[in-house]
Amino acid sequence: LQEAIVIGMTTTGAAKYRSVLQDIRPAIIIVEEAAEVLEAHIVTTLSEQCQHLILIGDHQQLRPNPTVYQLAKKYNMDISLFERMVKNDMQCQRLQSQHRMRP
Repeated sequence: LQEAIVIGMTTTGAAKYRSVLQDIRPAIIIVEEAAEVLEAHIVTTLSEQCQHLILIGDHQQLRPNPTVYQLAKKYNMDISLFERMVKNDMQCQRLQSQHRMRP
């Protein structure tokens, strides 16, 4: 894995194999459908060596789906890191049109 150019995994797999990711020390992490991913799953993938975190998705669509509803509401766990960053005016780029949006 140390010599791989790209390593793909789910965020659940990234959380499960956190120690492997820490050993690999990726400089760039890309999270697809970031608006649907629990914040903790993204945070566990990060290391001191991470230079770029790229979050891709639509923060105005589906939210993360935490297992325990009461905890989600009490601690705002139903808001993704992506949505939280956008709401706090972090710089982001948005598409003006998308192929699947066209009739």
